[in-house]
Amino acid sequence: MTRYGMVVDLDRCVGCRACSTACTVHHGLPQGVRWSGVCELTEGVFPDLATMFLPVLCMQCSKPLCVAACTQGASTIGEDGVVQIDHEECTGCGMCVEACPYGARVVVNGVSSNHSGGEPTVYERQVFPSHVDKVAEKCTFCADCREQGEEPWCVRTCVSNARFFGDLDDPDSEVARLAASENARVLLAGEGTEPAVYYLSTSRIAVDDAFAGKA
Repeated sequence: MTRYGMVVDLDRCVGCRACSTACTVHHGLPQGVRWSGVCELTEGVFPDLATMFLPVLCMQCSKPLCVAACTQGASTIGEDGVVQIDHEECTGCGMCVEACPYGARVVVNGVSSNHSGGEPTVYERQVFPSHVDKVAEKCTFCADCREQGEEPWCVRTCVSNARFFGDLDDPDSEVARLAASENARVLLAGEGTEPAVYYLSTSRIAVDDAFAGKA
């Protein structure tokens, strides 16, 4: 059975945020809604300073705290390992948002303005009906693209080819091989969520500590 996952090579990421922009545009995200972001992490004091860019999205955890926190049964894990939200069941209470240690969820607060606060474009007006006010949203690994056999937009638009996507349960897939490599790690492993997003890094930066300071 397929279990989708992603590997991000932090040594390649240049922090251009093309991934985040592509996500926002493709999904026509309303103002205040972000499914994918990039954190800039630093360690040390100039001139002995190290910098890293850390893309953050829904980790599609195998043991998601957001699902455990949902009192309505609106958050579930799909057969492909992708965490789902049933907008008809979600009440927008925000418990899942609070429970997620990665800050990967948001409750929609108005769908009348586009991400920049302006009038929705023609394309955005077509996409906006998929966004429901006062319910939770998050990255879906671009479910619409996967249905067409295509990779998520953040993968396709990465200018430095830092992202890899595929089936973690297929031992012959590139993403499974990279996830099992020596330099692979998950974010905030101590949370026990078993994320499906892995990071490759040879940097000296303590990623978990630096990310926790940003959260």
